[in-house]
Amino acid sequence: MTSPAEICRPDAVPVPAAHVCTANLDDQAVLYDLERRRPILLNVSASVVWGALDGVHTVAEVASALAERFGVDTAVVLRDVEATIVRFGELGLLRGVTPVFPPDAHR
Repeated sequence: MTSPAEICRPDAVPVPAAHVCTANLDDQAVLYDLERRRPILLNVSASVVWGALDGVHTVAEVASALAERFGVDTAVVLRDVEATIVRFGELGLLRGVTPVFPPDAHR
């Protein structure tokens, strides 16, 4: 298993965990973590990052694509994407990443 900090390396390829379901609502997304039995509401920027995690593209590629899409400096976007991916990892939303809290910690 990887730590949340390691999954945000620019060359890492984060993959959403199989136990997470996604529902898109306008510009936001609601994730449902089946292991922890809890919903997670993502804001607009986190929803965009989550939607870009396809298991193919690296963190750097995701940041570059989002920077181009929104006309923002890639370095700025990379920092935000890295921070968001770390948080996804801490919450146990990414495959192969050790969450900060085990699945039964919130029951």
